Amino acid sequence: MLSALLDELADHHLVQLPRGRDGWDNAQPPLPRWIRLPSPTSTPKPTTTRAAAAVVWRRELSWATAENLTPSQVEVLKLINRWLRDTDGDSERRSIVPMRERSLEIFGDEKRLDSLIVTTLFAPGRLRLDTLHTERIPPPLAYERLGGGSTLLVIENSDTFETITTLLEANPGNIGYVAFGGGHAFEASAARVARLTGVRDIAYYGDLDDDGLTIPQRANATAVASGLPPIRPAHGLYRLLLQHSDQRPAPKPVDRLDAERRVAWLPSTLRPQAANILISGTRLPQEATGMALLRRDNSWRDDL
Repeated sequence: MLSALLDELADHHLVQLPRGRDGWDNAQPPLPRWIRLPSPTSTPKPTTTRAAAAVVWRRELSWATAENLTPSQVEVLKLINRWLRDTDGDSERRSIVPMRERSLEIFGDEKRLDSLIVTTLFAPGRLRLDTLHTERIPPPLAYERLGGGSTLLVIENSDTFETITTLLEANPGNIGYVAFGGGHAFEASAARVARLTGVRDIAYYGDLDDDGLTIPQRANATAVASGLPPIRPAHGLYRLLLQHSDQRPAPKPVDRLDAERRVAWLPSTLRPQAANILISGTRLPQEATGMALLRRDNSWRDDL
């Protein structure tokens, strides 16, 4: 979880991770010995502070007069200030609603809050979603109920989801549900698993590439925060995928250190081969384990 969260912070340029191998320890996955915070931005011009000081802020936004804000940030806060004023004492309009509904109400743009919540306006001591009486809603999770077992099997892509669901219908074993991950959507939709009854084991099967190994590791943070068990690899499916290697070109090779970190989520017996695939600039799409192969070789069911 920590490794995946550090990667996500780095993707948003909130931290810088070490580039050389010396900056990492020998854990599985490797963790940085240090992180660097980006250089602080230059101090805004004094006119910015005067623009904020000229506004009569609601109590919830009183911090704005003491902060260095850009003109565009002040304009955003003015819209929020107006909404807080207009809804004061209105319990219906102040009830908790999904974030995009609130964004449309305040900004006339349902996706504006999506972009704002990753900015410094939502830094500690500033805006919070509960100030706006809203919450982020995880995307829907499509799934099929197969039996009474305690395992949820999540499949990254839609065609493989259909293939595996079809093969499991007659004899699901310990699999209670099969879910469609939908690529990166599962990083957030993993929270929906908490609504499924009886799930005590979550297995994931995706493409063997940089994205396919990043998705379940980031989804782990969501799962554990929701009180769910850790998301593990579906060992048998990945083993079969590697045995019947059908390598295709990847967008670019993965750095050796990054490859080690991605494959650390897999069983130790599969890591060396998986890392070599990433480093070589190739990938294994999960569709390579198609209907005919999965019918012929039942070993993929051993850990499910």
